[in-house]
Amino acid sequence: MEEPRSGPAASATSGASNAGGSSNQHLRLYPLAQMLPSSHERYTTGTRVWMVTTKKGRQEWVKADVYRTEETSGATRVSMREVEGTEEFTVKVPHQPKASPHGRQVHKGFRFVKTVPVQRPVDEDTDNGTPRLFELPQEVEKGVLWPLLGGDLAISLARIRTTCRLGRERVSADLLRSLIDAQLTGKGLQDIISYDLSSVGHLQRFLYIIDNSGEWAATVRIIRVAKHQRRSGGKLPIELTSADVLGVGGRAVFDGRCEALRQLSLIKRHINMTLERRSNGEEQLGGRPLTIRPLHSLPANSPYRNAYDSANPVCEYLGCVCASVRDAALNKKRYGGSRVADQGATRHNDATRYERLRDLATQQPPVWNCRTTSTSHWAGDGIFSRVIVLHGDQPGQTFAAHIYIRSYSDFARAYLHTTEGPVDGKEGAAAFPETVTVVRQLMEADDEQAAFGDQLAVALPPADGGGEGEGGGQTAGPAAAASSAASGSV
Repeated sequence: MEEPRSGPAASATSGASNAGGSSNQHLRLYPLAQMLPSSHERYTTGTRVWMVTTKKGRQEWVKADVYRTEETSGATRVSMREVEGTEEFTVKVPHQPKASPHGRQVHKGFRFVKTVPVQRPVDEDTDNGTPRLFELPQEVEKGVLWPLLGGDLAISLARIRTTCRLGRERVSADLLRSLIDAQLTGKGLQDIISYDLSSVGHLQRFLYIIDNSGEWAATVRIIRVAKHQRRSGGKLPIELTSADVLGVGGRAVFDGRCEALRQLSLIKRHINMTLERRSNGEEQLGGRPLTIRPLHSLPANSPYRNAYDSANPVCEYLGCVCASVRDAALNKKRYGGSRVADQGATRHNDATRYERLRDLATQQPPVWNCRTTSTSHWAGDGIFSRVIVLHGDQPGQTFAAHIYIRSYSDFARAYLHTTEGPVDGKEGAAAFPETVTVVRQLMEADDEQAAFGDQLAVALPPADGGGEGEGGGQTAGPAAAASSAASGSV
């Protein structure tokens, strides 16, 4: 091997010029076994040194950072990593506490340069959300370690934790909480879900659940509606405990469910539902069978074929076919709150009103730009039912209001429900002025008339910001909020 003639090697003559001997040559070719005299306090984490490498085709000096020290009998084991490279070095430094800090700090390819703040990537996320655990080069952890462990974040962390003491230290409760918090934020759940889990095992389980639960936006809207119906204690965020994490079932059950069922399995008790997998593989929602319908099983004329989503698939529930699993869940809230108004029409006596209600129950959503809907269909009987959430599925809204339409082959009826508190001394729709305001804001006048006739024709108090009572334009309050929410995208 050629001796370096310039750079730090030239000033390291006390060690580098001895390379002629076979013993020294052996040490230079294999730096991992070197025994180097120096102060054990000199080479702490953050120290930068020069090291000789033979992996670049010839012997060269490279800078390396000390990233770990371990005390052994009479010496300190110093682990270093090449700066802007991937090579690793390990040396043993005998304890010599009386060594002068100003003396020569060069010996056999090991030279002190300076102390620098070394970036410690432990417990930090990379661009793809994978934590850095062992201070390995990023390309090694990302390209070798994680794929070797299986790729899935939670499973890989669990495997690392069981390998050794260092694995248990790195995969700590604090690290798991930071990863869970990042997942919740990334899925828009930071204001919807909180958790109280003290066990590392339950934290690992919860991380796996959240990481593999899919897109939550549509389920979040159902949670908000449930909150207004007092089915989650009236508060957000809902707090998950070990009972919720364990309640999703085993991994085989969880992995075998679609994303919508995975989410419901986690938050079910907070929206007053039960969901369980029977021993025969049957799913039961609220104690009643729920059967997933694959796309190929739907008839050619099914109204659900074009919008089929395998993450939230069509299902059979309570004798009908629901547009999706979430539709089935939302349909269970169709009678929540106080009834404000209701009216029916038959095809024979009021064909115009009947046909409009039929259209509202069967047209492709969204209806009136309202994105939270539930559609069910009894094919043999020609029956359709639909829930349309008008208010309460968006942040900042203080009550929920929805319309429930049920349409038969010759009869249809519409119901308006709300969780708004009634005004003392008022009756009928007049007791729910904010709900009436939302209806007028979202529904077209003809649709309001078709659904409820004159039942909502009541005088309203002036709105904050200049309303003029009945017929007055409201620029603030629930109407303005409803308009903003309806026009926004999910």
